[in-house]
Parts: sequence; structure tokens; C-alpha cells
Amino acid sequence: MTLLDKLPGVVMPVSEVPDALRELWKSDSDSNTGSTKFRAVQTNLILHFGLETSETEAKGILDRALKFAQRYPCRLICLCPSLEDGASLMRGKLFSQCYLSGDASHPVCCEALMLGYSPEESKFLEHQVSIWLESDLPTYHWFHRVPVHRIHESYMPFLKMVQRVTFDSSLEGHAYEEISWPCPRGARDLAEARLLHVRQSLGQFLSSYTIEMLFQDLQSITIKHAVGLAGEAGSLARWVKNCFEGACPTKSLSIKISEQPDGFCMKWVFNGSSKFLMELNHELCVGRIRANFGQGPVDYPLHLKKVSSQLILAEALFF
Repeated sequence: MTLLDKLPGVVMPVSEVPDALRELWKSDSDSNTGSTKFRAVQTNLILHFGLETSETEAKGILDRALKFAQRYPCRLICLCPSLEDGASLMRGKLFSQCYLSGDASHPVCCEALMLGYSPEESKFLEHQVSIWLESDLPTYHWFHRVPVHRIHESYMPFLKMVQRVTFDSSLEGHAYEEISWPCPRGARDLAEARLLHVRQSLGQFLSSYTIEMLFQDLQSITIKHAVGLAGEAGSLARWVKNCFEGACPTKSLSIKISEQPDGFCMKWVFNGSSKFLMELNHELCVGRIRANFGQGPVDYPLHLKKVSSQLILAEALFF
């Protein structure tokens, strides 16, 4: 079975998907039945899977995208490559679902158009996807396990029509950092978006001290992370380094990142008596900051609200 076969929906010829979609949301103009009035699509979101994407990953990403669509109405387009025999022809699939809104006053309906294809047909993707997009609406592109060379070879021209690309560096590593994205708003890392609540709390804590107290004797920083949090560690390192360089443009700062069995921590090493250590659990929600910047020791507990998958994706795409 191909990845397309493992995702929910009704299989049909690619050419029939637009007509099936129109029929799906068709409503009687003389009645309040039907779902057209509950669709207010604002964007297009392309979920672009690579060959290494597992069934579990694909279903998880589709589920996150559907939850996102409940709050930020969008048309989902899933691109599912396959190397299996018989998968040389493009195949279509249509999935739709309606949910009750937050106040349960009316349903919210969303749709996912899925395309199965062989990597050899990548040159035809731009044309097919363009037909399926809601015209005149911004389009966003989520890459998942798509190799860098494949992006360069096949997708760069299409990305010029995309507002922004997103990806997860905790899965992709540093490979995507080398790409010069042609889309108007570049690319945003989901790992960076997942750290929003941590950066906000850390910034609030550090704002109690002057720049001199924080950075005057700072020599290096060590960040340690559990498996699956490498992207978050890299993102936090870049954020802290940018803050340091903005405050101390004539100084350099060494930041080392390494893996540890569990959790997440950041330690600042000073050339004096100052101390700083932030520790968090694997979910990045519970932990504490222990610090001393010359005004006495501080033990600051952290109880952070976990950011929902909807807000993480919105942060990555829109902000």
C-alpha cells in the first residue's frame, strides 16, 4: 500500500476531484441545509510528504492540519509520493470533515485534497496543484522529509508563488538551513515556533536585569537536550546569540549543543561569580531557573502552558 492508500478519504481519478469537491459542498439555495455557508476558506496549505514519511507521521500531520483548519479555515492539499509498482500514474483522494465550533453553535467544515504520484512525475506537480488551489488566496507549504536535492531539482519555481515554507528541524536537521527559499516570506522552523512560550518566559525573567549584569562576564553557553528536541536547542541557541550580539556587538559568544537522556537545559558560564541555569522537562512546560547576577541567588519556578498544535502552526506560517 502507498502512503496515499493509508490516509483517510475517497480515492478517485485526479480529474474528478474538483467536481466531487463542488458536489460535496453543494447546498440548496432555498434552504439552510448543506455545508457551503460553513466554509470560509482563507488560505491554502500544502502538506508535502517525502518518501521516508511513515504512515504514523502522515496521519499525525494531517490531523494537526485539520485541527488548524478548524481555527484558520484553509484548503489542505496533501502530496504523497510513492515508488511502488503501479504508482506511476497520479491518483486523487478527497477527504472532508465537519466539526462543531467552539461554542457548538454551528459546524465548521474542512477538506483535504490528496495527490499520489511518482517522484518521476514531480515536474507535473506544479500544474496539478495549481488547479486544486483556491485562487487568489495565500498559499503555504509544509515540507516533511523531502530531501534538499529534490526541493532544488523540482520545486523551487513553484515556491515563488508560496507565501512561506515551514518545516521541522528536529526531524530534518540542519539541511533546510542551506536553502535560499524563493518565497516572499522565506521559511519558518516549527521547532522555533514550539519555543514561543519558553522565549517569552525567559525574556520576562531576564528583563529584570541590566545588559551589563547579564552579559558583561558571559563566556559561553551550553545547551543540552533530549532526543527529538535538537531543533528547539538550535533555535534557542540562535535566539540567545542574536540577543547577545545585539547587546555586545564587539564580543563573541561560544554556544555548545549536546544530547542528554531526558529534558532540556541551558547553562551560562561566566568569568566571575554570576550563575544561570534553566532546566525544563521534555514537554518544555515545567522546570525552573536558578540564577545569580550579583543581587543574590534566585530560584524561579517555571510552569508554562503548553502551546497547542494549532497555535504552533499559526506561529510558523503567519508570524
